[in-house]
Amino acid sequence: MVNRYITVGLKTVAIVSLLFGIAALPSIACHQARAQTTPTALTEPQDVNGHPGLVMELTQCKLDGNMLSIRLRIRNTSTTDVKGWAFVENRVYIDQFYVLAANKKYLVLRDTDKVPLATPGTHDSGWALDVEVPANGTYTWYAKYPAPPPDVKKISFYTPYTLPFEDVPISQ
Repeated sequence: MVNRYITVGLKTVAIVSLLFGIAALPSIACHQARAQTTPTALTEPQDVNGHPGLVMELTQCKLDGNMLSIRLRIRNTSTTDVKGWAFVENRVYIDQFYVLAANKKYLVLRDTDKVPLATPGTHDSGWALDVEVPANGTYTWYAKYPAPPPDVKKISFYTPYTLPFEDVPISQ
């Protein structure tokens, strides 16, 4: 029934657009298509320790020049909002979110001011990151790592909240 009203609404917009020479329908259709697109996960969802209803999955493991870009999606599968979760606390980027490739550990890259090349912190210090994930919503975290050698085609990704994400393919 809702779809019928949406269809009737779009038809009405199309008729009004034709009468007044306004090209509104294509922009509405494009906006709807973009809103429905979500990145496909590269890994199976993993439960987040200590946070029932939260799962994590990798959505990107991509070479970008001499860096490896990682995106991690946090999904709240519950009907309760998660507010103020201290996802990153005081410099844990240093050793708790890392990539393992060819038996070598890669840590989050930093800029010249030693700020992690990752989702910015939510505190004045920039080191801590509190996360809010609405019920049935998502939150995306990203970080940049040094690229592993060119012959490495898969990595493992470690977080302090889940089991390792293993054999994650690297895309170009």
